[in-house]
Amino acid sequence: MAQGSSLGDVWFVLNPRSGRAGKGRSLAAACAEAAAQAGRRAVVLQTRTPQEAAETARQAHEQGAAALFGCGGDGTLAALLQGLPPGSPTALGAVPLGTANVWAYETRLPRQPMAAIDAQLRALNGEQGAVLQVDSGRIWAVDADGAPQSQRFLLMASWGLDAAAVEGIVGSERRTRAKRLLGEPAYLLSAIREAVGREAWPLTLRVDGGEPFSADVAMLTIGNTRNLGTWLEVNPKATAVDGELDVLLVEGSPWRALAMSPLARSGLLPNGPGVRNLRCRRLEVSVQFSGQTPPPVQVDGDPGRPTAYAVEVEPQALTALCPFLNAPVLGG
Repeated sequence: MAQGSSLGDVWFVLNPRSGRAGKGRSLAAACAEAAAQAGRRAVVLQTRTPQEAAETARQAHEQGAAALFGCGGDGTLAALLQGLPPGSPTALGAVPLGTANVWAYETRLPRQPMAAIDAQLRALNGEQGAVLQVDSGRIWAVDADGAPQSQRFLLMASWGLDAAAVEGIVGSERRTRAKRLLGEPAYLLSAIREAVGREAWPLTLRVDGGEPFSADVAMLTIGNTRNLGTWLEVNPKATAVDGELDVLLVEGSPWRALAMSPLARSGLLPNGPGVRNLRCRRLEVSVQFSGQTPPPVQVDGDPGRPTAYAVEVEPQALTALCPFLNAPVLGG
């Protein structure tokens, strides 16, 4: 390693539970070697829970790390994001080892982990692309005592069928194994199962402080980025650098949302009756009727709190390693 380098350290956080992370010492050694070749000292750590990852990110920020790489999937990046305060100069990087790796996909990082590391270290050193200030999102909920609490997100939050599919996988050991075996198609299978017998969720929505309106919701996505997974483009005009979030509202039964998935796969979702595309800085969500069971919620691919009531953008709150500035989600 580059001992004594005046450049900031690069931290690598390994999630041993990610699908392709079973490399152990060899992955840690490769990360350290890549950092050394870039003239940086590496700090390589393993974390086993989201809480550990968030705490590690907080320490990286406090110790002035130049960059913090999440070696895992999108859930690993989401966990690290919780520990980085908005505006932190520590740049977030991705080593794609998970199931979908949506951030890596949307920012056009190489699928091969070491190639992704090398490209992002070149961005860190000013040799390729840039270190960008990108938007993040924040979702608000209430805890058991009724006090507000929040969670940051990088990609997307959603209510309705998509979130039910996520909960269906997390809540079943068999479906979790299917996710590891099948990858992203496991989410589609889960969505089909979860749609059976489901009705639309009646919600009241308020966009940027405007007049509230009611809708019977099949699926509601609020994205900083474009895709659910790497194959459903639900917010085709979203960028992570515009200071806004993009909203897709599909009304009707969950089966209607499923029927539209081929259009989303082709980037051809309509904007008409029962399907709305919106942009906002803040979206408030409430269950329409007293006693109504709230819809499921997901945040960056993990189940969220059913008491979530608002989402808002955090403009340019995250420093990110972006070697490929032509990526559409970066405004390219």
